[in-house]
Amino acid sequence: MKKVLISGLNTYLGRRASCYLQTKDFDVTGLVRNLSIFNKIVKEKVTAKLFELDLLRKGPAYDKFQISDLNFGIYFTQVPSLDNDIQLQLELLGLRNFVEICKRAGNNRVIYVARLMDEHFLEPVRNLLEVLRVQYTIVVKSSVIGKESVLNRIFGKLAKRQTIFYWNWVASLKFHPLPLLDVYRWLREMPWENNFISEVIYLGGHEEVTFRNLFYQFLSSTSNTQKREIGVNKFLAKLLLSRFNDINKEDIDEFRRVLYYEKNVDNSTWQKVQPFEFTPLKAYVKMDT
Repeated sequence: MKKVLISGLNTYLGRRASCYLQTKDFDVTGLVRNLSIFNKIVKEKVTAKLFELDLLRKGPAYDKFQISDLNFGIYFTQVPSLDNDIQLQLELLGLRNFVEICKRAGNNRVIYVARLMDEHFLEPVRNLLEVLRVQYTIVVKSSVIGKESVLNRIFGKLAKRQTIFYWNWVASLKFHPLPLLDVYRWLREMPWENNFISEVIYLGGHEEVTFRNLFYQFLSSTSNTQKREIGVNKFLAKLLLSRFNDINKEDIDEFRRVLYYEKNVDNSTWQKVQPFEFTPLKAYVKMDT
């Protein structure tokens, strides 16, 4: 059995990892800043063991925390954006303290999971990991789809309307989304102990799809209602998306980052070492919406 410590549970990827990363052969312990708030937010059954511990403000919980026989740590990027200097400094502080906890447990192997939007801002993260002399791998992943992901939330809002207003550039944009639960299975199956050390590797979805096609896959799993489509310009698309569909600013901002940074990534680095079969998108959308 592999024993793993995870952090970044305030993010979508980290939050659901607390529910789905654990298996009979993968023992997961998670660090949460405020356990009572976390329990109110999470709507699924948590399977990881959770400890309340603030990686930004060391205190008694940090000093007393102990974990033994740790195989490696997984740190999910916690801040909204690494291109903001204040947020970057918070990220580096949390990562430094996470590595310290891992080393305290006799472990020197850390997997740092970032997003495509972080790709050009990872040098300070990598420099810190080098300074800390930790055996690290930085994983840069594509956007995920799954229950409560930003794409699913936006699709869910659009599905409630009879008429869909869209900007054709967005509707026809192609990308390679990742089935969320595949990410956790991939993390479990990769041979981290002896591979990808001091490397940056990429993880992207297996299938290319347009946003329009993915939306209608989502729609076929949640509603049989026929939709009327009306093409509009960029300005109207932005206005109608927020005002008519009750989509909050945070989701719209994150969706814009997906549009701007998503691209086809090269999985060949890890595929040479470990084969992996992704869940077909059509089947996954039906399974996790």
